[in-house]
Amino acid sequence: MNRPEDIKERIANIHEIDSVVSTLRALASAHQMEARTHLDAIRTHEATVAGALSAALPLGDRGAPDKAEGPALAIVVGAAQGFSGSFGDAMAEVCLAMAREGRALMVVGNRTKATLDEHDVAPIWWTDMAPHAAEVPHLANRLVDTLFERFADTPGMTLDIVFGDPVTPEKPPIRRPLFPFDFSRFPAAPGTPPLTTLSAENLIGALVEEYVFTEVCEALMLGFSAENAARAAAMSRAQSNVKRIAADLKGEFQRARQEQMTTEIIELSTAAAQDRT
Repeated sequence: MNRPEDIKERIANIHEIDSVVSTLRALASAHQMEARTHLDAIRTHEATVAGALSAALPLGDRGAPDKAEGPALAIVVGAAQGFSGSFGDAMAEVCLAMAREGRALMVVGNRTKATLDEHDVAPIWWTDMAPHAAEVPHLANRLVDTLFERFADTPGMTLDIVFGDPVTPEKPPIRRPLFPFDFSRFPAAPGTPPLTTLSAENLIGALVEEYVFTEVCEALMLGFSAENAARAAAMSRAQSNVKRIAADLKGEFQRARQEQMTTEIIELSTAAAQDRT
């Protein structure tokens, strides 16, 4: 029989775990709400740039899209930390599958990078995820600057970006092509083309870069939100298990205490009977 003192100590430990789990769940939920606010702003900017592209494209010759004759590249918005259920494993598996395809990897997320190290897969570039949603645009700037430097050195590359879906983080991640750039997504705006001081080529090129930035920024924010959604769900499950274990231990404590008291009463009764004889 377990001593009541031992069970009481286990109950105290469970309460400490419950406090940690509750804190992680609250932080993850707060990060999700923060990300949703920033996503609205990112998507508004994305729509503005898309409208500008639709207006500017009639000024120049779109021509044929760049031929994908260069190496294949992928940006993977992976997991930064643990305690997110199967999310981290799913993102790492995507990275490993792309590496087997022969794609070079640009990885966001320290935990995903650590998993790749365990499999001797080295990304060509990596960084950790921004700790807060407000810092995601700065991370997107760094990533896009690195990306376009690489495109300048190696034209004709194909590029996909992979990230989790915060609505269904348990499902396979989203994979979105970025290059070759698909101009067909931007139908020409009706009316007279705008007057510009830039050449059509420079204007369209700048707008393409800005649109790619918004796509990368959106993917990073969605990945940030997806990891936190997965963590909030995992901590919710953990909290339910902790409460169940705490209830079981409380019952076990009451039974052990009752047995201990019964034993003590029997021992006292036996001792009293012996004294009378």
